[in-house]
Amino acid sequence: MNKIDELLASFLNELKENERSLRTIKKYSADICQFLTSKNITTLESITKDILIAYKCDLVDSCKPSSVNNKIIIINKFLTFAGLENLKLKLLKLQKKTSLENVLSVSDYERLLKYAEKLNKTKTLYTMKVLANTGIRIDELKFITVEAFKQGYARVSNKGKIRDIIISKKLSKELKKYCTQAGIKTGVIFITSNNKPIDNSCIWRDLKYIAGQARVNKKRVHAHSFRHLFAKEFMSKVNNVVLLADILGHSSLETTRIYTKSSIKEQRDILEGII
Repeated sequence: MNKIDELLASFLNELKENERSLRTIKKYSADICQFLTSKNITTLESITKDILIAYKCDLVDSCKPSSVNNKIIIINKFLTFAGLENLKLKLLKLQKKTSLENVLSVSDYERLLKYAEKLNKTKTLYTMKVLANTGIRIDELKFITVEAFKQGYARVSNKGKIRDIIISKKLSKELKKYCTQAGIKTGVIFITSNNKPIDNSCIWRDLKYIAGQARVNKKRVHAHSFRHLFAKEFMSKVNNVVLLADILGHSSLETTRIYTKSSIKEQRDILEGII
């Protein structure tokens, strides 16, 4: 193992010690290795500003601007770790969008529920209800347990933060009904046939299938569809972005504001009635 490989291994180990998720560590490793391989970097001394700028240009030609910035952030963190902070790249300046596209509407959500029941996709039906009524991420479903709905809240630990997610009385009744039907008496409610908590890959196929049958635009049905929907409905009824940030587990209000933007169709409907 050469010096730069050892440095990368140390960097990834630090991420692990800082309790970053396995998914995050794999992403960091892949992006850094992509840079090192594409520019034939074998030593720390061979990393120059010119090479970094050339790689940034390559990214601009092949990736979306947001993806370019994500990769640059990761490379910059590695450079800082390696003591090359003076070589850090600047992020692309992105125009802030005033709207969201491919956003799930309440009517879309209701159609998905209707067809999930019709198609006997019971687990996916209740999974959608939990996601839309709590705003949690799909990979946080493992914190929704029998004990949690009985006490009225779930304690979620993710990305180094711990937060309590309220489970409403209505949702608790729904979950009790599902657990009774499925014979679930304790522990994690949504699990695979191997007794592992379900994740995005487990329910992705069902969600896309249900969307197709319900004639809901499949582009609106993605990992954060129900999180977006929860945020929009929360803001329309409560209009408290600080509280929403706490519920969603965001450290930055800027991140939360992304979820509160309206869709292009919603903006058009609003503007139609101004004059």
